[in-house]
Amino acid sequence: MKKQILILFLAFKVHAQKEFTLQQCIDYTLKNHPSLFVQQNNVAIAKAKSWQSLSEYLPQVSGSATILNNIQLQTNVLPAGILGPDPSEITFGTKYNTNTAVDVKQIIYDQSKITGIKAAKPYAEISVLQQKQNQELLIYNTGTAYYQVLIYREKLHILKSNQQKYEQMVKVLRYQYEKGTVLEKDVDRVQVNLNTTTYQIQDSQTKEILALNILKNAMGMDAEENFDIVPTVNYELLAAGNFDENLVLDNLTETAICEQSLELQKYSLKTKQASFIPTLSAVGRFGQQALNNDFSNSFNNWSAFSYVGLSLNVPIFSGFKRKSEVQEEKLKLKNEELNFKINKQNLELRFDNAKTAMGTAYSSYMSSKDNMVLAKKLLDVTDYQYQRGVTNLTDYLNDDLAYKESQSNYINSLYNLMISQMDYQKSKGSLLSFMSQIR
Repeated sequence: MKKQILILFLAFKVHAQKEFTLQQCIDYTLKNHPSLFVQQNNVAIAKAKSWQSLSEYLPQVSGSATILNNIQLQTNVLPAGILGPDPSEITFGTKYNTNTAVDVKQIIYDQSKITGIKAAKPYAEISVLQQKQNQELLIYNTGTAYYQVLIYREKLHILKSNQQKYEQMVKVLRYQYEKGTVLEKDVDRVQVNLNTTTYQIQDSQTKEILALNILKNAMGMDAEENFDIVPTVNYELLAAGNFDENLVLDNLTETAICEQSLELQKYSLKTKQASFIPTLSAVGRFGQQALNNDFSNSFNNWSAFSYVGLSLNVPIFSGFKRKSEVQEEKLKLKNEELNFKINKQNLELRFDNAKTAMGTAYSSYMSSKDNMVLAKKLLDVTDYQYQRGVTNLTDYLNDDLAYKESQSNYINSLYNLMISQMDYQKSKGSLLSFMSQIR
C-alpha cells in the first residue's frame, strides 16, 4: 500500500512539473525577473523628475504664521528738538506680535529652468532605453542558460545510447569468455569503456542540474520551483548560414542611449550658461497682523496687509564660479562626444568579431556534423564485420572511439553555434526578434 502511494505521489509530482520551451522561458523572464521592476521604478523616477522640473515654473504658494513675544523692546533715540531740547529715548512696538501670511511667487522668465524642463525628455528617454537594454540582457542570459541545459541533454542522450551498447557488448563478451572464445582482456577493455561512459553520464547529470539552476536564476525563478525544459529547438534556424554583411548602428539600443546621453549633456551645458542671464518673477504677499501687549488678546484686532510686485535678479559676480561651471560642462560634453565615437567603434568591432565567429562556428558545425555521420558510417561497417568475425575488437573499439570523439565535437560545435548566433544577433540589435522565432 505504501509503495502504491509513493508511486502515485511521484507520478503526480512528474505530472505537476513545469516544462518550458525556450520561448516560454523568455516570456517568464520578461514577466518575473526582479531587475524588470527595478527598471520600471527607474522609468517612474524619470517621470517624477520631469514633473519636478515643470513644477518649478508653476506658481509657488506657501503659508506662514508667527507669534513673537518681545521680552524687551528695543530702545531708540530721537534727536534733540523733536520731543524737547535734549535727545529722547523711546521704545516702539507691542509685547506680542502675531502674523499670518500667504506668499505667492510666479517665475516669469528663468532660462535655466526652461532648459531644465527640456532636459527632462532625454532623461526620461534614457530610462526607457535602459529598460529595453535590460530586457535584451535578460533574453541573452536566459537563452545562454537554456542552451547549456539543452547541450547537456543532448550529451546525455548520446552517452546513454553508448552505455546501452557497451552493456550489451559486455554481456555478450562475458558469455563468450565463459565459452572460451574470447580473451578476458577483451571483456575488460569494453568494461573500461562502459565504466568511463557511466562516469561521464553521472558527471553530465550533475552539470545538467547545475545548469538548470543557473537557468532558473536567469529567469528570476525560485530555486525550489519544480521546473524542467522541453528539449526541442529549431536547429535549422540556428544553423542558417545567411547573415547580414553591414551593421546599422541606429538599430542598437546602445547607440540610442549614447545619443540621448549626449543630448542630455548639451542641456546641462545650456543650464549652466543660463546662470548668466537675469531672472524675473512676480511676487505677492497677503496677510494679517495682530499687535497687543496682552497675550490673551494677541489673536484679536487683526489688520490686513498685502503687496504685489516684480523681482528681478541680475547676476553680476560670483567669484568666477559660474564661469568654471560652464567650462566644466563643456569638457563633459567633449568627453561625451569622444565616448560616443569610441562606443561606435567598439560596437562596429563587436559586430565584425561576432560575424566572423558566427561564420567560423557555422563552418565548424557543418564539418563536425558531416564528420559524425561519416564516423557512424565507418563504425556500422566495422560493427558488421566484427559481428561476423571478419575484423577484431581492437579495430571496432578504434572506430568506436573515433565516433565518440566526433559526437563530442558535434556537441561542442552545436553549443558554439548557438552562442555565436546569439552574439551575432545581439551585436546587430535583432536578438529580440530572432529569439521569438526559435521554437
